[in-house]
Amino acid sequence: MSKLETSAELMKIGQLLGIKNSTELAFLEQLPLSELIKLRTLTTDKLFNDGRKLFQKLASASKLMPLGITASIGEKVFGAMLCARIASEMPYQRAIDLSQKMSVPFLAKVTLELDPRRVKDIIQNMPLDKMRAVAKELLAQKNFMIMGGFVGFMKPDNLKTILNDVADEEALLHIGFFIEEKHIVSNIMRLLPKERLRKLITYMRHHKDLWPESLALMVHIEDDLKREMGDIAAAEHEVVLDDLIQTVYRLSLWQDALPLFACMSPNTQYKVINVPSMQQHDVLQATVLHTSKYDLWSTLLPLIEYMTPTQRQILAQVVAEQEVNLLNHIITVAYQQHLWQPLFDLLAAMSEAAQQQTAPILHKLLATEGQLQQKWQPLIEARQLSHLFV
Repeated sequence: MSKLETSAELMKIGQLLGIKNSTELAFLEQLPLSELIKLRTLTTDKLFNDGRKLFQKLASASKLMPLGITASIGEKVFGAMLCARIASEMPYQRAIDLSQKMSVPFLAKVTLELDPRRVKDIIQNMPLDKMRAVAKELLAQKNFMIMGGFVGFMKPDNLKTILNDVADEEALLHIGFFIEEKHIVSNIMRLLPKERLRKLITYMRHHKDLWPESLALMVHIEDDLKREMGDIAAAEHEVVLDDLIQTVYRLSLWQDALPLFACMSPNTQYKVINVPSMQQHDVLQATVLHTSKYDLWSTLLPLIEYMTPTQRQILAQVVAEQEVNLLNHIITVAYQQHLWQPLFDLLAAMSEAAQQQTAPILHKLLATEGQLQQKWQPLIEARQLSHLFV
C-alpha cells in the first residue's frame, strides 16, 4: 500500500465529509487502500442516492420550462448542491444546454458537488470554452482535488488544452496528486511538452515541500518515463536529488521511492545513492528497515553496487544488527534474483562474526546446487571471503 496514495485518499474522504482537520481521520490510516476507496465510494453513493427519486422528478420537470427560466431557477433558488444532484439524473445534452445559461462562478460551485462518475457524458461533451472557463475558476479557488477527480473523464485533446492553461507548476502537481485513475498518469505526462517536465523538476529545487506530490506522480508513470524524469532530475544540481532523499526519509516514503529508483538509468541510480543524505547512518538504517518491512530487497540489492565502501559498511552494520532471519532472507532474495555480486559486496563489508552467521545457508545452497560454486568463486576470491567456505 502506497503511503502517498493513502494520504490522498484520506484527504478526499475528508473533503467529501467536510472534515478540514486531517487528524480526525488518522484512525483510518492503517486500512488497506482498497478499503479506503470503497469507503469513499459507498459514502458518495449514499449521499447521491438519498432523495434520488425526487431529483429524477425535478430533472424530468425541467423539460417543461424554457432553458433560460430553468437555469435561472437553478442558480437563484436551488443552489449548487441541488443542481449537481439534478444534473446527475438529467440527459447529458440537456444538462450541457442548461450550463450554457448559467454563470461560470456558479458552475464552478456546482462542479464541487458533482460525482464525476455520474456525469461522465457531460464532461466528455461539454464545449471546450465553457470547460476552460470553469477550470480557470476552480484554479483561482485552488480546488485542485476536484480538478484531479475530473481529469480521467476528459477527452485527451480537451485535457491537453486545460493542462496548458495551468501555468503554475505547484497547481499542476497538486492536481496530479489527486488524479483518480492512476493508470492514465503516463498518458497525461506525455501530453506535456518536454520543456514543461524539465520546468517541473527545476521548480522542485526551490519548492522542496512539493516533493510528495512529485513522487506520487512519478510512482505511477511507466518505466520509460520514470527513467526520463530521473535523468532530468539528475541533470539538475545535486541538491534536487538530495532534497528528494530527505523528503523520502522525513516522511518514510521508501515504499514508494525504492521501486522508482530501480527504474532509473544506472548513471542516475549512482547519483541518487551517492547524495550526501545517503551517506548518513540514520538514513541508511531507515532504508534497511523499510526495505525489510515492505520486502523490497530485490529492489535495494542491485543499488549496493553503486555505494561507496563506507556506505556498504554502514549498511552491513545495520543489517547485522537485525535478526538473523533478515540475513537469511537477503540471501534467499539474491538466490531467486541471481543478485550474487551485490550480495557478496554486502557480505564483504560485514564483520567476521556477522559473515559467519551467513555460512550455514551459503553451504546449504552449495550442497543443493553445486554449479553455484563456479559462479561464486571469482566473487569469493575478489572479496576475500574464502574463510566462509573452508
